[in-house]
Amino acid sequence: MHITLTGSHGFIGTHLRNHLEANGHTVDCWDLLINKDIVNFTIDPKSDLCIHLAAKADIRESFTNPDLYWDENVVKCRTVFEQCQDNNIRVIYASSSACLEWHRNPYALSKYVDEFMAPKNSVGLRFSTVWGDGARDTMLISKIKLGIVKYATTHTRDFINVADVVSAIQTIIDNPDEQGVFECGCGIAFKVDQLVAKNGFDVPVTDGEDFELESNVLPSSRLRSLGWEPKVNVMETKLR
Repeated sequence: MHITLTGSHGFIGTHLRNHLEANGHTVDCWDLLINKDIVNFTIDPKSDLCIHLAAKADIRESFTNPDLYWDENVVKCRTVFEQCQDNNIRVIYASSSACLEWHRNPYALSKYVDEFMAPKNSVGLRFSTVWGDGARDTMLISKIKLGIVKYATTHTRDFINVADVVSAIQTIIDNPDEQGVFECGCGIAFKVDQLVAKNGFDVPVTDGEDFELESNVLPSSRLRSLGWEPKVNVMETKLR
């Protein structure tokens, strides 16, 4: 297949690009890291599929610069969606479990709006908390790996490994008639403080920020009905 991939050199995009190329697909890459900003996005009409991952994704930053998040996650996304719709090209795009309570922060709102803008011939994947090689250093699992955890919270999180995210996207690719929004999580309520303690940290436990979900557990029933199953359990993985 000829696949257009935005966010191709980001965290999830890098893993997905390697997977797609290893399986013989032609990948047309768009990413700021290769000086291809989607503000200038033009879809190749030969594309069989567009996978749109490019986005701003730091919830805390979205409070300090909400206009940036609207521009990156909504305005630029609209361009991608419109071009794909005009060329009758299917879209798979990144949404977020933050949409469960979209009113809590500007990032969540921007991803929720994307779900309403998406063309009919598209699938949005609501990722839970994605972890793995290449994740931002500010993410909890990265902090555990780096040994820089200062505190834990009482939240529960649905930690899904990036390899399972890639396999979920492949499942959607393999089912071209599917449309709408799919959850993409392990479906397991991992306690943040227990995960931190398991990895050897004796740190204060706090209630966390008001803008954070208490839990983002996603059963992912629609994905599972297509034969997808997550393989990596963060509590069973040696992180340090």
